Amino acid sequence: MYPEDERRPEAELQPDDALSEAARRVLDVAERLFMEQGYATVALRDIADALGMRQASLYYHFPAGKEQLYVAVVERVFARHRAGLEAAVQAAAPDLRDQLQAVADWFGTQPPINFLGMMYADLPALSAEGARRVARSAFRGVFGPLHEVFAAAQARGLVRPLHPDLLAGFFIALLDGITFSLTQQSHLPRATLTREAVRLMLYGIVSGDEPVPSEQPERFSED
Repeated sequence: MYPEDERRPEAELQPDDALSEAARRVLDVAERLFMEQGYATVALRDIADALGMRQASLYYHFPAGKEQLYVAVVERVFARHRAGLEAAVQAAAPDLRDQLQAVADWFGTQPPINFLGMMYADLPALSAEGARRVARSAFRGVFGPLHEVFAAAQARGLVRPLHPDLLAGFFIALLDGITFSLTQQSHLPRATLTREAVRLMLYGIVSGDEPVPSEQPERFSED
């Protein structure tokens, strides 16, 4: 788990409207390549070629090179996710199923993020500071909003007293699995898979009737 103080507000990433058009274009192209192929596979020359510019020109915007560009891309991605997830949850009905479905639907509108690849392949290739910034931005951008959803559900007695970050991690893993599944088959639409992921998160895999929500749900006790 990430430390609790990672949720404390810090200086925000420079917003897109404060960046030059050229810098935004570099970040857009770098994001596509890094998210599709991973940090280790993509070279600065690949990004420069995709942009139709000289590799040396990238250093004007990111003088420290590839790692600086990658960290900027990831922080931008997760800042976008945090804003989108918070808006989706706020717009959803005040019901755990609806909120989780809103989160799943939001992920479906965004380019896929390979969380496992990022954590197990990309982070070890970064400096300690770069890895810390990526992990922090991922936690604040995705785990943070889901932590609040699960913590609020626990306060209403709807969820067993597991750590909200653990529940957030399970749900993110389900959504990550959907992204992988869609690359392997095409007969089930994403909307169907996300609905099943939400049902699986809420009710598990044991057969039987789903519990009916009540006005005053029974609180779970630790066994």
